[in-house]
Amino acid sequence: MIEPKFISGPPGTGKTSKYITAKYLELLDKFTYDKIIILSHTKVAAEEIRDEILKLKIVKEKGLTKKSFKHKICTIHSYCKNRGMSKELFDYKDHVNLCKDQEVGSYFKLQRIKEVEFEKHNFYKYLNDAFGQGKNLKEFWRSCDKLSYKPYTLNVIEKMQTAYINYKKDSRTLCCDYNDMIQDFIEKSREPEIDALIVDEAQDSNVKQLEALKKLSTNAKEYYMIGDADQTIFEFAGANSHYFHTLSKGAKQLEDGHRCGKTINDICKDTIKPIWDHYGYERIWRPANYPKGHVNEGLPIIGNHYHLPSLRRESTAMQALLDKIENTKETFLFTYRGTPSDNWVKTFFKQNGIEFAHVGNTAYVPKKELRCHKLWPDFSEGVPMPLQQIKDFWEYMGSKVIPRGSGEYDFKDWVKKDYTIYDLIKLKLLKETSIDEEDFTRIRIQRGKKEDYEKRILYIEKVLRKGFDLEGEVRVQYANIHTVKGLTFDNVIVDLTATRIEDYFTQLRLKYVAYSRGRYDCWTIKSQGTYTLGQKNKLNRWVTLQI
Repeated sequence: MIEPKFISGPPGTGKTSKYITAKYLELLDKFTYDKIIILSHTKVAAEEIRDEILKLKIVKEKGLTKKSFKHKICTIHSYCKNRGMSKELFDYKDHVNLCKDQEVGSYFKLQRIKEVEFEKHNFYKYLNDAFGQGKNLKEFWRSCDKLSYKPYTLNVIEKMQTAYINYKKDSRTLCCDYNDMIQDFIEKSREPEIDALIVDEAQDSNVKQLEALKKLSTNAKEYYMIGDADQTIFEFAGANSHYFHTLSKGAKQLEDGHRCGKTINDICKDTIKPIWDHYGYERIWRPANYPKGHVNEGLPIIGNHYHLPSLRRESTAMQALLDKIENTKETFLFTYRGTPSDNWVKTFFKQNGIEFAHVGNTAYVPKKELRCHKLWPDFSEGVPMPLQQIKDFWEYMGSKVIPRGSGEYDFKDWVKKDYTIYDLIKLKLLKETSIDEEDFTRIRIQRGKKEDYEKRILYIEKVLRKGFDLEGEVRVQYANIHTVKGLTFDNVIVDLTATRIEDYFTQLRLKYVAYSRGRYDCWTIKSQGTYTLGQKNKLNRWVTLQI
């Protein structure tokens, strides 16, 4: 059985966009495309790889399409499912049905969760993390951080699991989850006849996924794992940092940096050096140059490092941050270990009237809501507005300007063109007094608690006073370090607050991932708690030595 060759790609060295594409081109000279498999951990990453490969001249000449690569370039789960399972994926509808179960429904309801986030329910999270570490429920309970799965106890989780398994097996519902896909492949599928296997972001693979990959590569002539051992931060879910640090010793390195400037590059290397020293290797990837189209195109990026005492105190570094947010078009990422840093960040945004969004979600206040407040004064004075803007106004306006019975109007048969407030008054869709209302706050519907509504309006007024881009993307985002892995921003702000003791090397990898999201400048927020992320103490040292 062939052993994987590990390709070490530090942050921003083009692991996905450059190396994998070049390696695929090389493999295509030796093997047919249907015997070359490329796997990643997310659908987005797999599609990015596929789209880059579809640009290759030889791929176009062979007439290969997206359909050709459906199960050749995909996620690990998708590949495993395609090799055997035909069941539907357990979804939110199934979760709702489980919540109706007479015996355990009340347990599921202890944690209410949005439809789009139902997989983050702590019951499913516990099952996934235990499976990822290759442990049963009791084994995992002995070693896990139990606070991460509150309000559930082991006894309750076991009862919920019984109902969950029975539901998936029921002939009326017959479905599976992602863990079933992996386990079914391991237990039932034959080793595929492939020539080459490439695994993207290999360091994120958990115990069970590695077992599946070992079986999958049984007949492969070439096997490549591409990733960065120093970004192994999902240990709680089964990622094996020691395995990948060991595997990456002496591995081929990608050396050309395309993201981090010199300052951030140096911080990353200094942060992770204790791990390099421990495993006996180092990384030499070079800082990036300014990208094409930038005023300094081609020149080395240097960048600045600022230090913030907190997000609640004025300082020179704070002023530099606010000035750059207000006076550039650059992007900014605020990242941290967890609560309460997330609350401090949101408070900072609201107090300073900064447009913001959580990574992967819509803005705190959507663009269309801000546009309504900004454009209504002009509309009330007779300035024509597009039909879509009229619809947006309508979504927020209340009975102060809308006649009784007109609130559900849908504009279904309207032509896409500009309309004035007088057009709507003439059709009796707006009251004649609407032209006297210049402040959108006075005519919009109040939703939610009065206190929350008033705070929202106060925030909107601050954003309007500062000015904002009517159409552009939200440039300031925030999320914890685990969520932002793999992303790139022009600037990064890292909060070093840690509320609990963790393994020292785990802290270093988290800190390394946080700073390496940035391209130009970075800000460090001093720890506001007892512990500092990446700072060794006696207990950290003891935990590390035990490992």
